[in-house]
Amino acid sequence: MKKLLMSILLIFVLSGCSPAKDLSDYVTVDFSGMDTKGTASYNVDMNKLYKDVLNYDEESGFPDEDTQKEMMAIADSYKVKMSKENNLSNDDKIKVIVSVDENKTKKIKGGEKEFTVNSLEKPKKLTTEEVEKHLVVNFNGASGKGKATIDNTFEEPLNFVEFTIKDDGNLKNGDMAQIEKTKDLESNLSDQGYILSDDFKPEFEVKGLKNVAEKATDISNLEDIKRMIDEEVKRSYKDSEYSFGSKYEITLNKLFYRQFAKDNTNEDSGWFSSSSSDNGNLIGVYTIKEFSAGTESKLLRQFTAIIGYSDIVLDENKQANVAEIKEISTTKDDTYSLESVLKLYEGYGYSEVK
Repeated sequence: MKKLLMSILLIFVLSGCSPAKDLSDYVTVDFSGMDTKGTASYNVDMNKLYKDVLNYDEESGFPDEDTQKEMMAIADSYKVKMSKENNLSNDDKIKVIVSVDENKTKKIKGGEKEFTVNSLEKPKKLTTEEVEKHLVVNFNGASGKGKATIDNTFEEPLNFVEFTIKDDGNLKNGDMAQIEKTKDLESNLSDQGYILSDDFKPEFEVKGLKNVAEKATDISNLEDIKRMIDEEVKRSYKDSEYSFGSKYEITLNKLFYRQFAKDNTNEDSGWFSSSSSDNGNLIGVYTIKEFSAGTESKLLRQFTAIIGYSDIVLDENKQANVAEIKEISTTKDDTYSLESVLKLYEGYGYSEVK
């Protein structure tokens, strides 16, 4: 009888002290993507683990309360890390490291397992020559502030891949505009099964941009444009021939020039300017005094007028075609002092023409 009791007790102790299962034996790893750009993801076979550790099979029905607690403790007790997850190549070796919090369960333990990367697709290489052949690049704007427009003539699957130009928006004639090797480009190409060749460096010569003088004195026919500004201000503020009209006193304070418009400027160029973002601007800042006509002339108002031309583009002889320049005309009322107007336009990027 004593021997029978001891045998039963031994069986009970042994069954209650079964060794913890190594969780790394239940981990599998899947590899996806392209060779050299592959990714790894792991999976833990929890169904097999619960069957081996808790003697629970999901096909046998819903677990009892104690089993549920054991399952939750196991699921909350471990962490899995991989030695490398991205930029994988076939035949690479990676390790899966499993750690277990023994305070939460004694039924599983941590461990390590090594996997060999396989089944990654061989990528196609996109070369410099292919890109230079299938991209049509045009340049617009002023030299020094030029922007590129790119048309993609690739066939599927590359016809929707977006390419960008390095330093776009600051290009000048004679530059070699380079296609940027960005993470977005490499990611988009990877989605289509492509990688960039090691010597990838497509370039396009920048040409056809408008030449805008750096300084007003670089304009060979500057005096012609100054004369046009003077004539325009006199036309705009011409004395009336009638006694009930107005007479004007016109004073040029400063002549300003700006090569390039500042980005995000709040400049108000007036009704007659094509755009506040025009480049090559020459303006006069005038004080205008309006008097009543007749024998008893009285000052009616005083304000500041800004009159000039934009889009002053030079040819190979540094001469501007005055028939193509665009008029600028606006005013500031007497709530603006002359000093504040001058500072305002200096803030817009204008410099005085000496």
